[in-house]
Amino acid sequence: MSCGGPRGVRSHTEGLKKVAVVGGGVGCAIAYPIAKKLHHLGAEVHSIVGFRNKDLVILEDEFKAASDVMKLMTDDGSQKGLVTNALEELIKAGNQYDEVIAIGPLVMMKFVCKLTKEYGIKTVVSMNPIMIDGTGMCGGCRLTVGGETKFACVDGPDFDGHLVDFDEAMERGTMYKEFETRKREEVCNLYKKEVK
Repeated sequence: MSCGGPRGVRSHTEGLKKVAVVGGGVGCAIAYPIAKKLHHLGAEVHSIVGFRNKDLVILEDEFKAASDVMKLMTDDGSQKGLVTNALEELIKAGNQYDEVIAIGPLVMMKFVCKLTKEYGIKTVVSMNPIMIDGTGMCGGCRLTVGGETKFACVDGPDFDGHLVDFDEAMERGTMYKEFETRKREEVCNLYKKEVK
């Protein structure tokens, strides 16, 4: 019997002295172990995590424990705003990061990279949001990085964020939106239930 499993390249955390870890939504579940590892290795960790609303916040205490600075951003909470607002404030306050690591929705990572490019800060993004099977078989995680075709599950998931074609990745993610919506409405029994 043979078995294939997730492929890819591990996240590099060694040798970094000061890092901003930016997580968005469920991407925080992946950003947290990175922040924790960096903290364990002695790096100064500034975590910026963002959620749509305060009811969706996860791992808040864990991020606080693994961070020298922790910023929580929500659309409806006391820290109203985007993760890019908090990151820019930290940069303007004089923080010089060896690297920014961003994990979350594609649009969030795109704008984190746009910001860090202005400041010349190396930025690594995790493209796991587009991965499907993790084995390199389906091709669903194909993306363009620096003009070359890559697969997030085999060549990544971490890439130089300044080289990722986010617009193409986001467009590919919506290719089947109409079909998915129609099928969900056809098949999902919850749509057939009357709300009382």
